[in-house]
Amino acid sequence: MNAAHLHLVLNHLPLVSIPLGLIFLLAGVQQGHKGWTKFSLWILIFASVLVLPVFLTGEPAEEVVEHLPGVGEAFIESHEGAAKTALVLTLLGSAASLSALGSFWSASLARLQKALISLTVIFSFLGTTSLGYTALLGGRIRHIEVRSGADVAGGTNGVKKLHEDEDKDGDKDDDD
Repeated sequence: MNAAHLHLVLNHLPLVSIPLGLIFLLAGVQQGHKGWTKFSLWILIFASVLVLPVFLTGEPAEEVVEHLPGVGEAFIESHEGAAKTALVLTLLGSAASLSALGSFWSASLARLQKALISLTVIFSFLGTTSLGYTALLGGRIRHIEVRSGADVAGGTNGVKKLHEDEDKDGDKDDDD
């Protein structure tokens, strides 16, 4: 396994687990279920911390792919910039989650519990959005199907290729 492979494997963990934790948190709060709320806060803390190894494997992954055909420096740089924003937002979400979790056991934080949970929801949503955008930009590094038409060599965005099986009359080949 090389650095690029490790980066690709790791990046899916927070991308899936942070929105899942957010859904559990919203359900726990809506149902007034402290167990679900605490569980979801633990998920968000763990998932947000997972962003660190993803971020740290990014630079070594760049070294592996930067000289491959079709890989442009602009794609890598835009992904890297978005990754920095996603890192900050998810770590802020983790800090908010940790504080909200602490509010269940600390009398001094208990009066701030609703505000801390609200802050956790906000940062988890922003982190999820930022991670999704970062993933899209990362995908553009090697996947021409997620690039805009102007970004793809030859001026086509790959849509024509998807319709090559259509015959000249515009009918699709089906075996019905």
